[in-house]
Amino acid sequence: MTQVTPFIFDGAPVRVVPIDGEAYFVARDVALTLGYVKPENAIPTHCKATLKRGIPTPGGIQEMTLIPERDVYRLIMRSRLASAERFEEWVVGEVLPSIRKTGVYSHEATTSAKLAGELAIAECFTRLLKPSPSSQIAMLSHIAKNHGLEPAFLPASAVDATPDSTMGSSMETRPITDLLVAHGISISPRTYNRLLADAGMQAERTRRSSSSRAVNGTRRFWAITEAGLLYGKNITNPNSPRETQPHWYVDRFTDLHALVSSRVVGAST
Repeated sequence: MTQVTPFIFDGAPVRVVPIDGEAYFVARDVALTLGYVKPENAIPTHCKATLKRGIPTPGGIQEMTLIPERDVYRLIMRSRLASAERFEEWVVGEVLPSIRKTGVYSHEATTSAKLAGELAIAECFTRLLKPSPSSQIAMLSHIAKNHGLEPAFLPASAVDATPDSTMGSSMETRPITDLLVAHGISISPRTYNRLLADAGMQAERTRRSSSSRAVNGTRRFWAITEAGLLYGKNITNPNSPRETQPHWYVDRFTDLHALVSSRVVGAST
């Protein structure tokens, strides 16, 4: 019979099953806990390594969908609940160590699952926020070092340039505040950021945060859109690694400003 370890998060059940030395979670439990209204849609959409197993319940054995740790992180990344970050900390700090103590999976499997989970988070971050190539290399290098792996196989540097660039080298970038000053544009960065968003060059993103500075458990930040990548790049915010920080190409700013200049008329500083 399949061994099931039950856990409770904020009154909601989360069942964990050891399979081949790795912890698997009942997918529906995780999805419901993270606020997905239709788990049957969310699970196949966001999870990549599902499998089916018969799980004992009061009503008998029922076939359920199970997901590994890395798919749990994928669901966490896309959850809109403020408690999702706390759920992640609970999984990492309480659930996995508790299972480890029981010996249901090995150190090697734990390390492998953790690495896969971190790579899944990096994958989600890249797909959703489109960080620059250099930021992606920095993330992968950090993950490699965390697991005692040699990051030498990664490129030493990357070309951060517009998709249509033929220069073969990185283009200089600056944050919008610096560019406004350099070009003598008397509009506040806050107002100009809204103009860039109105022009479709960037979009406001949110993430869950337990920081006292977060409003209702949510932090807001800007990320350059697909269209905006012709004029700038997203770098990882050094103060908040889960956020991006738009930087705009110096040589393209005149063209970028021309796109939003019609919106500048009447804008308040």
